[in-house]
Amino acid sequence: MADGWRTQSPPSPGPPLAKSQAERRQRIVRTALDLLSESDYDAIQMRDVAEASNVALATLYRYFPSKEQLFAAVQLEWVERLHQRVTQRPLRGGSNLERLLDVIHKSIRAFKKKPQFYRVLLILEATKDPIARDLYDVMSQTTTATYLEAIVDVDPESSNRLLGTTLAILGAEMRAWALGNRPIEVAEKNIEESLRLLFTYREEQSASGPAPVSGLRVAGHPG
Repeated sequence: MADGWRTQSPPSPGPPLAKSQAERRQRIVRTALDLLSESDYDAIQMRDVAEASNVALATLYRYFPSKEQLFAAVQLEWVERLHQRVTQRPLRGGSNLERLLDVIHKSIRAFKKKPQFYRVLLILEATKDPIARDLYDVMSQTTTATYLEAIVDVDPESSNRLLGTTLAILGAEMRAWALGNRPIEVAEKNIEESLRLLFTYREEQSASGPAPVSGLRVAGHPG
C-alpha cells in the first residue's frame, strides 16, 4: 500500500463501550446489514432492526440515535469486509492498471448483486448527521486503502493523483447507473476504457502533471 493512507477507527459519540455493550452494538449492525441485504433502505424501519436484533427499540436508539448513523455503521462493516477479501487474496494482473481494474470489477460485481448498498452510499454522501458523516469518512478511507492495494512502486504523490482521477471516473459512472441513466455493464465498460486511457497517458508523460488531489472522498462509492 502507498504510504500516508491509513484507515481510522470508527468514531464513538460517547465513552468507550463495555464488552457486552460492544457485542450488542455489533449484533445490531450485523442484523441491520442482513436486513439491508434483503430490502431497500427506505423499507427498513428502526423497529424492524430492534426486533430482529432482539433488543428494545429504546436500546437501539441509545446505540444509534438516527437511522443514518445505523446504516453508516452498516455500510462501513460491508466495506471493511470487501477490504478484507481484497487483502487476503493477491490481486490479479501484472501492472497497476490491471490490479486496479481487478479490485474495481470486484466492487462493481458486489454492487450489482446488492444495488441497495450503493443507494445507501448516495444517502450518506449527503447526510447532515455529524456521526453518520464521520462514519462515512472512515468508510471512504477504507475504500481508498482497498484501491491503493493495487498500486505499487509508485510515489505517494502520483498514487494520490491516480486514485483521485480513478475515483472521480468511478463515482460518475456508478452514480449514473444508480440513477437509472445507464446499465451497469455500460458503466463498467466506460470505467475500464477511461482508466486505460488515463494510465496510458500517464506512462507517456515525463512531466509531473496537475497538482495532486487532496482530501480524497469516495464520491458515492466503497469502490
